[in-house]
Amino acid sequence: MIPYLPYEQRVPDTQYENLLREIVTRGKDKVPIHARLSQNNQSGHHNSRELSGKCLEYYLDNGFPLLTGRDFTNSFRGAAAEMLAFINGADSLSSLREFECPDIFWERWVTKEKCDLLGIKEGTLGKGSYGNSFTKFPAETKSGDNILFDQITALESNMRKMPFLRTHAITSWNPPYSMGDQNQNRPREVAVAPCHANFIHFVVWDDLGEIEMTITNRSSDGPVGLPLNISEWCLFGLMVSYLFGYKFTKYTVFLCNPHYYDIQLPAIEKLVGRPPYDALNNGLAPRRFPTVKVKEGVNVKSLKDFRKTDFVLEDYNPHTMFKIPTPI
Repeated sequence: MIPYLPYEQRVPDTQYENLLREIVTRGKDKVPIHARLSQNNQSGHHNSRELSGKCLEYYLDNGFPLLTGRDFTNSFRGAAAEMLAFINGADSLSSLREFECPDIFWERWVTKEKCDLLGIKEGTLGKGSYGNSFTKFPAETKSGDNILFDQITALESNMRKMPFLRTHAITSWNPPYSMGDQNQNRPREVAVAPCHANFIHFVVWDDLGEIEMTITNRSSDGPVGLPLNISEWCLFGLMVSYLFGYKFTKYTVFLCNPHYYDIQLPAIEKLVGRPPYDALNNGLAPRRFPTVKVKEGVNVKSLKDFRKTDFVLEDYNPHTMFKIPTPI
């Protein structure tokens, strides 16, 4: 339910490329944890370059923000599967596979060696992971009984009952498990502290039949993770709008700490050097944002019912794909 302009009326969007340029020119260098790990001694990685407090703002009539600097067709399907797995409570490599999330997204972060260091089971993401926070957040009933609170179910329930509220929000961040504190006898229990979708909020204009969405990302690997995070959570907004019959009109991404790693600089230079136009018949063919929509006839009663095959990608004209390294 996105009210797209006709493809030829959309304007190429360069916010992402401008962000990468700003990290290069205004960012500050840091020695991150990845560079301090012995396993990366021979990788050539020594530092990251970082900013704080940036924002990307997408008016969706201009197209779905699947970036065109390189081809994300296959990765977008994988990111959709990851998001769907998380909102269904997936918290392990095996449960991610049930939703056809590619192993490459997580397998290097949940090895026996890494999980042993964190005191969690091999192949699991930990109690502070996305799936657990979204669907099994520790809480108490009014009478004091311990329960696991399902944020996805609560979001749907509250939107149905009182769409005008300002409390339509979910979070992937569970401080005791996601960050921990040894001084409070509460060790961190997560393979990777949630980087994205740390706070998702919907604003609904029920009288207008419109919905807007914001997300907050704690940490954003600019060339690798960020493009997929932008698209997968925009897809979540599309799902919400479809389920409730609203037009999804605006999507804003707040970035607490966008960055890149030194071994990614050649890729950054390649990305920002790729124009949003493509030479065609002695003219310029714009690389506009594409169209993503729910397939006709899809019948869902809950956000958890969606699957990655329920979506159609059209009008996508990206530059060619190339791989970009990222430290583990």
